[in-house]
Amino acid sequence: MFINSLKATAWAAVILMLSACAGVKRLEIEGTFPVPLMEKTPVSLGIHLDEDILSYVHKETIEKGGDWEVSIGPVQQNLFNNLAAGVFESYAFVESTSIPAASTSLDGVLKPSIKEVQFSLPKQTRSDYYEVWIRYEFQLYDRAGTLVGEWKLPAYGKANKNNFGSSSKGLQAAAMAACRDAMAFFSINFAREPVVQKWLAAGKPLLPPPAPIPVPAENAETPADSPATEQQTKADKV
Repeated sequence: MFINSLKATAWAAVILMLSACAGVKRLEIEGTFPVPLMEKTPVSLGIHLDEDILSYVHKETIEKGGDWEVSIGPVQQNLFNNLAAGVFESYAFVESTSIPAASTSLDGVLKPSIKEVQFSLPKQTRSDYYEVWIRYEFQLYDRAGTLVGEWKLPAYGKANKNNFGSSSKGLQAAAMAACRDAMAFFSINFAREPVVQKWLAAGKPLLPPPAPIPVPAENAETPADSPATEQQTKADKV
């Protein structure tokens, strides 16, 4: 009985350890961001953060590192609030890419999205650093909701493992560094983006919708085959 009890206890311990190893490591990125100190671009923009970006979760399985779910969406509200406060003359969060007719103060709408996230642990790269890569995409719309253009923005952050007591804390710091890198890159380059430059130079216009492509009528007679042309040809020969 005693031996059986020990075996049962040992098996319970093994199962508990395996369950812990198989568990998903969940991490929500949290933190605050500075407001960029710079000359503001003379534009008033709506910022549209849809559910995709606000609830963005990166899932990844790392060999000998387990399953990870990194929630990077919730922090985006704070990021773009502080970013817009430093870069734009004025701004407001809006519910869609089309501005309501009653809102005449906004020149257009900026819609950011996260297209890809990657991260690595020190044991993967055999280095001292946690690393995070985020690829953003931005779409700029005019006041009528017509797409003006879009561009991509890559961001990178890292954190030294010797400064953190756990992989969660190290990855958290690297992700925040990547978000701050995105802020800095956007702040410096927003007014330099060709899409934005052309739009600003044109006076931030409402873009007309694209003209419909004409569809040729089926079995339409060409001038060379029409009866009138045939009669005229016979008359010329006479």
